[in-house]
Amino acid sequence: MGSTKIINVLKNDKFEDVFDAFKKTEAEEVIFIFPKNSHLAKKENNFALLANEAEEGQKQITIMTADQNLESCAEKYGFRFMAQPVKAKKVQSMAPIVEEEEVEPEQDNEPEKELMGDEESDQELGVLDNEDAPGNDAELADSTDSPSAELTMARTSKRASSKKLEKLESIWLTPSPAEKVRSRKQSKNFWGGFNMEFIKKSKGHRKLTFILISSTVIVLLLAMFTLLGKAQVIIKPQREKISFELPVSVSANTAQLDTTTNQIPGQFLAFRSDVSKDFSSTGEEELVRKARGEITVFNNFNSDPQNLVATTRFTSSKGLVFRIPHPITIPGAKLINGKLTPGSITVEVIADKPGQEYNINADRFTIPGFAGTPKFEGFYAESTKPMAGGMIGLSKVVTEIDFNSAKDTVTKEALSKSMESISSKKGNLQVIEPVTNTIISLKSTAEIDDSAEGFAIAATAEAKTIGFSPEDLLKLIEASINKNDTRVLLKDGLKIDYKNIKFDFEKNILNFTASVNGEAATKIEEEKIINGLLGLKQDKIEGYLLSFKEIKSARLVLSPFWVKSIPKNKQDVQIKIVY
Repeated sequence: MGSTKIINVLKNDKFEDVFDAFKKTEAEEVIFIFPKNSHLAKKENNFALLANEAEEGQKQITIMTADQNLESCAEKYGFRFMAQPVKAKKVQSMAPIVEEEEVEPEQDNEPEKELMGDEESDQELGVLDNEDAPGNDAELADSTDSPSAELTMARTSKRASSKKLEKLESIWLTPSPAEKVRSRKQSKNFWGGFNMEFIKKSKGHRKLTFILISSTVIVLLLAMFTLLGKAQVIIKPQREKISFELPVSVSANTAQLDTTTNQIPGQFLAFRSDVSKDFSSTGEEELVRKARGEITVFNNFNSDPQNLVATTRFTSSKGLVFRIPHPITIPGAKLINGKLTPGSITVEVIADKPGQEYNINADRFTIPGFAGTPKFEGFYAESTKPMAGGMIGLSKVVTEIDFNSAKDTVTKEALSKSMESISSKKGNLQVIEPVTNTIISLKSTAEIDDSAEGFAIAATAEAKTIGFSPEDLLKLIEASINKNDTRVLLKDGLKIDYKNIKFDFEKNILNFTASVNGEAATKIEEEKIINGLLGLKQDKIEGYLLSFKEIKSARLVLSPFWVKSIPKNKQDVQIKIVY
């Protein structure tokens, strides 16, 4: 038992779609019907892919076409080839791919229907379609409602399949003269079935339709003429110069603008900046200096305070002697939770002799004056930092110029950075100068005339001010010039200078005088003007508008072009003020 599938290929069909239909079919024999100059037939690789798939699926391929160029390709890949020149009427409705299954053989005595068209037709056969190819519906299958015009065929014996192929081949042949005559008669009978009276009625119907459409257009035009009118009045008001001074108070303690006291809300701003730099000493001197440092003296002997006189000696672990320059009292030890805690005091010590050898690291010290007594073990001292400054010979020295130049460099940079912080972090607030900007801390690792190869200076600056919103100031100025609600402040070209600036940082208040120079425009009563314009004719509009002393000039725009008066509806009238 075998089966056959027919795949009609259109000229512009994609190979992927045709190949997919071929792979999905279960028929043992597949007939491809190619038109002339098929795009996918121009690539030999497409036939190689079909041959591989046919071998894997054990399918037989037949190429049916009027294109003789495909014969060698079919022979190369083992396809059966059927080729005859054919003429046919152009198929009017073509699906991308029309597939047909095997059909049950027809009775031998059934008359064969016609497919071919007129002898003069020069269109080539593209697709076998149920409705557009007369003759193949009876020979091949029953028509269906499927959009792809796919015809399902019943599976028959090999003899029935062979007979079907013979009929298909007969369709592919050139029609006989008798068939051509019969086709012309069918065409003539087709047009003879039309009723000419219907055409006459259609002409009358078209005339009625034209009248209705014309009437509708006229009605719409009349509606547009009467209802779609718009008016725009462009007014330039009178302007005047303004120049005055306004005392203003900005407070960080208020959140509301007060036009009676000329006070606006402000925000306290304070920013600090730290700068530290290293510098070299440029001076040189022959020095004889003693090392200096700090020690902490402990009393772990008893609870009584111990007095030590000035110049009391303290000996390092290597026998170097340091002395205290002033008398001290060492606090007594304390008993805390049953444990004796030493009393202590931190004091300055100076080396007994000059020289670099006294510049020692942190060490433990004893008091030679207590040697041979119980106090020698109970009183001692420790240092946590090296001794420094001991010198005999030529040494680098911090000069006055070195120190002052370094201090100026660091303080200027610190002050500049604090001001930059004000500018970058103020946001939308207005900040006016002078801003309070001071050095609040200055430290150096060496002083003037100190022996040192170099030194470092660190400075901290703080900038303080009170910022305010420019919009609040404009509202205050506008309220000042608009006491009677008759003027509008023109912000373009407005110039404000600040004078008599004073900061009170204890109360967080900034006081200044605003010197204002600019222009103001006369306020226009739009509602009043619109009410008087409604319905006015074009020749009366100009006189009406210029009767208002606050109007310097005006221009009227009416639309559409046929409108000659102001509309009577307020919503259709717009006033635009141009300052």
